[in-house]
Amino acid sequence: MSGRIFLVGFMGSGKTRVGKLLAKKLKWNWVDLDKEVVKAAGVTIPELFTREGEEGFRDRERVVLQEHLQAENEVISCGGGIVLRPENLEDLLKEPQVYCLRITPESVFRRVGNDPRRPLLQGPNPYEKIKELMASRADLYARFPNQIDVDHLRTSDVVDAILLSLGN
Repeated sequence: MSGRIFLVGFMGSGKTRVGKLLAKKLKWNWVDLDKEVVKAAGVTIPELFTREGEEGFRDRERVVLQEHLQAENEVISCGGGIVLRPENLEDLLKEPQVYCLRITPESVFRRVGNDPRRPLLQGPNPYEKIKELMASRADLYARFPNQIDVDHLRTSDVVDAILLSLGN
């Protein structure tokens, strides 16, 4: 098997952990699009948001996604908001192997809380912000046919579910 696998879902859903383990099991490369944005920008995500705003971040995210749409043997962990740009969503929906990791707001809050590296969660009530952001993205995430509820699964269970669906 060759090609690429994209992991999408809200922040804290485990895209990074799942991506690393899945790539290791497949003996493929693992790519974290957020890390690629940081590398290209030369600054952290919070600094990028301060300098260029969310729009600037999304512009850079679009560029790095396009660089990996033709990749071979890559597991690609996407940032949680990648689906906000219609052209990103359209491109990802054309990909045969995209897995959306679904998670509840409670689990997101437990996992990431008010992590200062998460600029979209800064403010007086991160839990409410999580619920608001998740609700605004729910219909976009729901468009992906391969959905995995990750709340009560270990990383290895999620990876096994993906491998099973791929016929491995």
